[in-house]
Amino acid sequence: MALTVLLGTYLIKNRNSSVIGWLANLDLLALLFLLLQLFEMIGQKYYALVLAVALAIVGLAVILGLILSFVFLFVNAVIVWRKEGYSLSGSLTLIAGVGVVLVDILIFFNPINLPVPIQTFVMSFLTMLIAYLLLTVWNTLSSMLLYQIYFPRSNKDYIIILGAGLVDGHKVGRLLGGRINKGIEFYNKQIHKTNKHAKIVFSGGQGGDELVPESVAMRDYALEHGARGADTLIEDQSVNTLQNMKFSKALIDRDFGSEKARIAFVTSNYHTLRAGILAHEVGINAFGIGSKTPFYYLPNAVIREYLALVVMHKKFHIWMIGLMFIGSIVLGIGAWLGVM
Repeated sequence: MALTVLLGTYLIKNRNSSVIGWLANLDLLALLFLLLQLFEMIGQKYYALVLAVALAIVGLAVILGLILSFVFLFVNAVIVWRKEGYSLSGSLTLIAGVGVVLVDILIFFNPINLPVPIQTFVMSFLTMLIAYLLLTVWNTLSSMLLYQIYFPRSNKDYIIILGAGLVDGHKVGRLLGGRINKGIEFYNKQIHKTNKHAKIVFSGGQGGDELVPESVAMRDYALEHGARGADTLIEDQSVNTLQNMKFSKALIDRDFGSEKARIAFVTSNYHTLRAGILAHEVGINAFGIGSKTPFYYLPNAVIREYLALVVMHKKFHIWMIGLMFIGSIVLGIGAWLGVM
C-alpha cells in the first residue's frame, strides 16, 4: 500500500524522475507476493499454483526473448539504415545485437578457460553486470512508459517545443514536425476548451550544418499549421536538451514577469522522461507531452535515451559496478581458498 501511495505521489507531483519505474516494478512484485499469500491464507492452493506456473511461463518467455532478441535488433538496424542512412546513432541496435550474441556465447559455450579462481571472478562479475544491465534497462523502460500517462490541464501559459534538427539544413522533418503538430494540437485544444491562448516557445539553435536556427524553421512551420504569430516566442541559442530548458526558462521568466508561469513542454515520446528530469534540474515546474515516433525508430532512440540516463546518473552506476567488482573478487578468493 505504501509503495502504491508513493508511486501515485510521484506520478502526480514529481514524475520528472526515473524512480517511477523502480517504484512501479516494486509495487508489482509486492502485489504478486500479496496474491500468493492471500491464496495460501484462504486455502486456494490451486489458484496459487496457477499463478506460480503463469509467472514461470512469463519468466521463461522473457528469458527466451532476451536470448533471441539479437534477431530483432539486427533486422531493426537494417531497416533504420535503409530509412535514415548509416550513422553511429542509427547503429545502436546493431551494437546491442552483437552484445546479445556475445552474451549468448558466454552463457552457452563458456569459452573462458582460466584457472578456477580467475574464472570464478570473471564469470561472477560478468553475470552480475549483465543482470544489473537488464534490471536497469527494464526499470528505465518502465519509467519511460509510465511517464506517458499524463493528462495536462488546459491552463498553461507557455508550451515549450524542443528542437530535433533540420533536414537539408532548413526543413522541418518528420520527427520535428510531429513535435510541433503535437504542440499545436494542445495549443488549439486549450483555446477551444478555456479560450486561453498559451504562448508557444520554439527552442533550438543553429547547428553547424544548418542554414537557419531550428527555432525559426519551427515557428515558420507552426504558422503554416495554425499557430498565431502573436502567440510565438523563439529561443535560438540552445544546442542540447539542458540548454533548451535553461534558455527557455529565462525567456519565459522575462516575458511573463515572474517565475510562476504554468508550463508544459512537448518532445518525442521516448524523450519526455529525460527532458522532464532536465527541466526539473533548471527549475521548470513542467511535465512533458510526447509526440508519436515511427516504430522502426524507437529501438535506437530508446537505447540512446537509456545511455544518456546512465551518464546522467553515472556516479550511482560507478558505485554499483564497484560493489559488483569487489563482490566478484571476494568470490574469486573464496574459490582460490577452496582449491588450496
